[in-house]
Amino acid sequence: MVRLDGTMGSALVDAMLDQPQKRARVLLVGQIYLDTILTVDHFPDEDSKLRASRMEQRRGGNCMNAAEVLSQSHSIDTWCMSAIGSKETTSSLVEQLAAKGINTSTCLHRDTVTPSSYILHSLETGSRTIISCTSINDITENEFAQALDDVSKVQSRQPIFDWVHFEGRNIVQVVKQIDWLETKATNEGWRDRLTISVELEKPDREHIDQLMPKGDVVFFSKLFAERRGYEDGIQFLNDMRSHCKPHARLFCAWGAQGAVGLDDNDTGHRVPAPKIDRIIDPVGAGDTFIAGMIFALHQGREISSAMQVACKLASCKVSQAGFEGLIQAVQQIP
Repeated sequence: MVRLDGTMGSALVDAMLDQPQKRARVLLVGQIYLDTILTVDHFPDEDSKLRASRMEQRRGGNCMNAAEVLSQSHSIDTWCMSAIGSKETTSSLVEQLAAKGINTSTCLHRDTVTPSSYILHSLETGSRTIISCTSINDITENEFAQALDDVSKVQSRQPIFDWVHFEGRNIVQVVKQIDWLETKATNEGWRDRLTISVELEKPDREHIDQLMPKGDVVFFSKLFAERRGYEDGIQFLNDMRSHCKPHARLFCAWGAQGAVGLDDNDTGHRVPAPKIDRIIDPVGAGDTFIAGMIFALHQGREISSAMQVACKLASCKVSQAGFEGLIQAVQQIP
């Protein structure tokens, strides 16, 4: 294993010190993928041939998609922590992210290749089917701790990050990472200025429920709720409350119906999704919702207002290809 930046050289130190201190620092922890998206008229039958009408290659993965959105905000410094391939195979990726203002100094190199996904987007139903492939080792607690310690060594800013979001994967290690972060922030006196959020998307992922009590903000997927037997989002969040921190804020994007939320006083909120004329690209809509909530909550918005922003962002995402220009679409929401 080699740190993305190798050693803590002067270039990295200068880059960190140049970050405007008034901007919020948001760290997204998860896995970057390299996606190939094939748009087809309909989902293919087994052992059949089908011509795609469009092919696009872009960066993907839950944390990467959210970072693409958050990096568009002038009030947020977006950082990403992921295990990626060797320096030789990822130089272009790192350059692309740097050009977007996404800080990758907390990423780590591996000898294996960066994970990839093939996504079939069906125009007939608007669905997308994802086939992913990865053999890369997820980030361990020790690697996470070392990366954050390295950041703290080159600047005196506290908190180191204002918001740290954890993708719901690598559960056992992520739980340890959060516990380490909680201890560090508490001992150094900045826990009350740090927001920790967790995402529970895949209901069948082993040990996924262990993340529920770890977040100040908890994001669930509609699939997670439905697999647990729920048809109503508010009822689902109310029942999940006992598994989460007493005053955590809980959210669940509910597809075309919008989103539901539960605030720290256990009041339920429903926000409808804006109507869209046509589904262009649903890939990353849930990640865009999460990015929208982080963006809006850190602005200090009330729950319903923040959900309105996030739902607007997600609807805009579905209505366009890629993630460009999404934050601009919600800047004028009061």
